[in-house]
Amino acid sequence: MPRTARERRTERMDVARQAEMLANRVRKTFRRLGPRFERRRIGAFRLFDRDIPEIRAVVDWYEGHLVIAEYVRRQTDELPGWLPTMARAAAAALDVPPERVHLRRRRTRPASGPRYERLGARGRRLEVREGDLRFVIDLDAHLDTGLFADHRETRARLRAESRERRFLNLFGYTGTFTCAAAAGGAAATTTVDRSATYLRRARENLERNRLWSPRHELVRADVEPFLERARRAGRTWDLCLLDPPSFSTGRGAPPFDALRDHRALIERTLAVLAPSGVLYFSTNHQRFVPRLAGLPAEVLEITDETIPEDYRNRTVHRCWRLVSVPSRR
Repeated sequence: MPRTARERRTERMDVARQAEMLANRVRKTFRRLGPRFERRRIGAFRLFDRDIPEIRAVVDWYEGHLVIAEYVRRQTDELPGWLPTMARAAAAALDVPPERVHLRRRRTRPASGPRYERLGARGRRLEVREGDLRFVIDLDAHLDTGLFADHRETRARLRAESRERRFLNLFGYTGTFTCAAAAGGAAATTTVDRSATYLRRARENLERNRLWSPRHELVRADVEPFLERARRAGRTWDLCLLDPPSFSTGRGAPPFDALRDHRALIERTLAVLAPSGVLYFSTNHQRFVPRLAGLPAEVLEITDETIPEDYRNRTVHRCWRLVSVPSRR
């Protein structure tokens, strides 16, 4: 049924009110976090994530750029221009020019398709600081930029444990964890991803940080066949990061659901860890229920220690540290 003129006026007033609330919130948050992160040389952080329930949007800061994403829902689909209006308000509050504002529309639980959808051709690339590390991101080509800032504390933990260890990065994406391990003095690293594009980005990140050498192995493969081949060959690693997609289908690989399949994947990963090897397992699955009892490992959830302060409004991931124990057979 078509909306009446009064209903349309009310909707416009609601959008204007939401834009004002969003502007006030991001301005306040930036004043609190901006100077603190600048002192730590952190150039990417979160300013807003549905802090106000009726504003289903996320606002991220990337070195003076804003990436603003709407969580798709029917209500805003019926309001033409809702996301651009929110974006203009947030940008004006922080004096960010329009050419530095990048828009996204997210589905909270995609039922199918690749994890990182292409939005267009290669977009604007930008170098982002994370302490003494530098990562190259793309602000326009994909839904995700190439850096998961919610894991900066996880990267710091892993870096601190990596000296003289052999590090395995599964679902390696753009290699930010590999850079952290290499910077921490890892004896060698192996980064596994099915995407040649992301492996090239991983090498670029290593090179940009002057960390590239032949001891950093980049493997284009699906993770589960790779783990099986490694197990049969007797390969082992001392330290591992396992951060699988919540859902994945396509490209000839079997469908993957972290809720359903995580235990089997963890078991396969533990099989290639050296005795007392450390596995960091993380997931962004929003309805995740862990099934970790009885694994051949000491298991400790460390989510409270890996969620950075700018993400504490909402649990964006959960994280466990597992220490492999020898089989009793």
